Amino acid sequence: MSARRPGAVVLGVVTALAAVVGVAGGALLATVLREEPATMPAAAPVPAVSPSYPVDPPPEIEPDPGSPSLSAGLPLRPVEVGIKPFGLRLPVPVGWTRSNSLPGEYKWRPPDFVENGYFLRVRLITGFQTLESAVQDRLDALEGASDVEQLAVEERDDRGFTVTYVSARHRRVAVERFLSFNGSTAYAVVAVIGRERDALGLADLAARIEQRAAVA
Repeated sequence: MSARRPGAVVLGVVTALAAVVGVAGGALLATVLREEPATMPAAAPVPAVSPSYPVDPPPEIEPDPGSPSLSAGLPLRPVEVGIKPFGLRLPVPVGWTRSNSLPGEYKWRPPDFVENGYFLRVRLITGFQTLESAVQDRLDALEGASDVEQLAVEERDDRGFTVTYVSARHRRVAVERFLSFNGSTAYAVVAVIGRERDALGLADLAARIEQRAAVA
């Protein structure tokens, strides 16, 4: 029987140790792979220290003047505005007085008119403009007006709208109807503006004017 060389003995020992380490390492790796994956704590909202953008304070609203509300069914009389053949014939309340504020724009006020009360305004629309664009342009103008706050569209159709807004520290209601005599082109706009308490009277007056208006 031949004796083993020292190098062979050492090599055998190293091989055996490697086998043991390999088995142990594999077992450790298998244990790690069987463990549940680590989880992160759920994110929670952090309270803001201050708003990220400036917030305008609500407008101050003063009490409306105490004059009586605008009644429905006011007696009307016919009037004409503009120059033929581009004039307009329409009914206005009896006793209301007329003033021309701008070229092509006319206003009527009741005899007991008070500031921030109710009034009627008629504006002729020059040039070709469809009903749709005229209505949208007017709403855009109100939206961008520096003296109009909290604009809200209460009703809208293809011939006008009813809006509420705050102006000069008073809550206002405006009913605006766009007149067309060919079904597509805007000819004039009738606006009746007042207080919240005048809403029914404003709607009634605007509707009756719209129904009876004609080219002069």
